[in-house]
Amino acid sequence: MKNYQKVMYFLLVIMIALQLSACKNKQKKPTPQKKPNITQKMPTPKELTKIENDIETIIKEGQKLQESQQSKQSSKSSVSALAPQNQQQGGKSTSKGGNKQKQQKEPPEKKSWITIDKTVKDIHTNWNVLSPIAAKAGASTDLLNNVSTAINTLTTKSTNKLLNDTMIAANNVYKYIPEIENYFKTTSPPDIKKLRFYNRDIDFNSSIGKWDVATKDINDLKVIWKTLKVKLPKDAKTASDKFDSGLSELEKAVQAKDSTITKIKSNVLESDIKSLEKASGSKK
Repeated sequence: MKNYQKVMYFLLVIMIALQLSACKNKQKKPTPQKKPNITQKMPTPKELTKIENDIETIIKEGQKLQESQQSKQSSKSSVSALAPQNQQQGGKSTSKGGNKQKQQKEPPEKKSWITIDKTVKDIHTNWNVLSPIAAKAGASTDLLNNVSTAINTLTTKSTNKLLNDTMIAANNVYKYIPEIENYFKTTSPPDIKKLRFYNRDIDFNSSIGKWDVATKDINDLKVIWKTLKVKLPKDAKTASDKFDSGLSELEKAVQAKDSTITKIKSNVLESDIKSLEKASGSKK
């Protein structure tokens, strides 16, 4: 009986010792720390914003040049119609006065091209800084190479003073802005800028009679819009409805192959895109 008690006492001591050891180890076990969220996106780099603004500058200067060319053509038509009358009234003195004015004032066309050339150089500078940042954020080599190629094409077209090609090339650089934005924090869905790319491409290509490109762009624009529309916040409902209507009107103009109406409808749709950006950004 005594031996039995000794054995039980011994087992009890061992159990208590094991429990104390387990409690001690449990207390020493370090509290797991929260791991940093490695998937969190960086803020949009200022260089990307600068490139986007530079593209806007090039397109605006290009539109100025287009308006200037149209104005000149209208003036030439008017001068041609009035030429016989001016000659009878002694047009030589008028011609001399006009020459003096030309010598004193630099042509606005030259200023626009100087601005475009400088802006293209700025895009190169900012892209050299942005490229490694985008790569670090996850952008693929193919995407980076495509952007570089688009910038080089823009440089070639602008250097050769090819106005329509320069505007199309500038917009082709803009095409990659939303793709790069996908790797950073943004205030509105990057796909909205894809709508702007296609809308501009329709405008620029329809103005030179490339209706096959404009038609393809309409179809691509509709695909992007179908995907984007369901992702927009409720606050964007009014802007979304306006875009639906504007897109329908633009499609009709492209189908009719009317470049004048297409330009007007494209300008209206650009306003609708700005409304979408504002409405979707306000939710974030």
